[in-house]
Amino acid sequence: MENRALRNLAGMDDAVEVTDRFFGALREALSPVAVSDPPPPGLRSAGVLVPLRVSGGVVTVTLARRTERVPHHKGQICFPGGSRDPGDRDLLATAMREAEEELGIRGADVELLGAMERVPTVTGFCIQPFVARIPPDARFHLDGFEMAETFDAPLSAFTDFSRYRAAATTFLGKPYMVYFLDYDRFTVWGATARILHSLAELARGTGARTR
Repeated sequence: MENRALRNLAGMDDAVEVTDRFFGALREALSPVAVSDPPPPGLRSAGVLVPLRVSGGVVTVTLARRTERVPHHKGQICFPGGSRDPGDRDLLATAMREAEEELGIRGADVELLGAMERVPTVTGFCIQPFVARIPPDARFHLDGFEMAETFDAPLSAFTDFSRYRAAATTFLGKPYMVYFLDYDRFTVWGATARILHSLAELARGTGARTR
C-alpha cells in the first residue's frame, strides 16, 4: 500500500512538472502584452480571454456556449470576451472585464501568459486573444444572459489538425480560411476555431507535452 501511494505521488509530481514545463514554453512562444493597436478600418476592437487549466494532469481549454438572446454570435461556442468599452484601458482590460462579467473569472485568479495574433472576423470585429492560466478548481458563475454553459476540453483535442475542416473565402481583399471542428456535442467554428487552431500551432511548436 505504501509503495503504491509513493508511486502515485511520484506520478502526480511528474504530471505537474510536465504541465508546468508546457506553460513555461507556451509563455515564451506567445507575444508579450503590449499597447493595443487600432483595428483595421471598418472593424471594431474586441478582446477575449483564452483560459487554460490543468485537470487530472491534462491541460484543458475552457470554452462557453452563448445564449440565443445575445445580439451577436447566437448559440456559438466562444471564449469569454467582447468589444472594447470606452472605459477600458486597453484590450486586456476588455478581456478581463468580460471574463468576470460573463463567467465570474476573478482577475486575482488569472495568470496571464501572453497575447496571440489578432483575428479579424466577417462580422466586423478584430479580436485580440489573451492566453491565461486559471486555477484547476476555478468555479464559474455565468451571467445567464450571454452565456448558457461552459465546458472544458483537453488541448490535445485541438492539436490534431486532421480534425479541422476548412472553407476558403475572401475577407478584406485577402484569402481567409474559416475553420470548423467537432468536439463532443459541440461544433466549434469561426473565430473561436481559428484561435484554437493558432493556439494548437503554438502548442505543437513548443514541443512540450500537455499531459
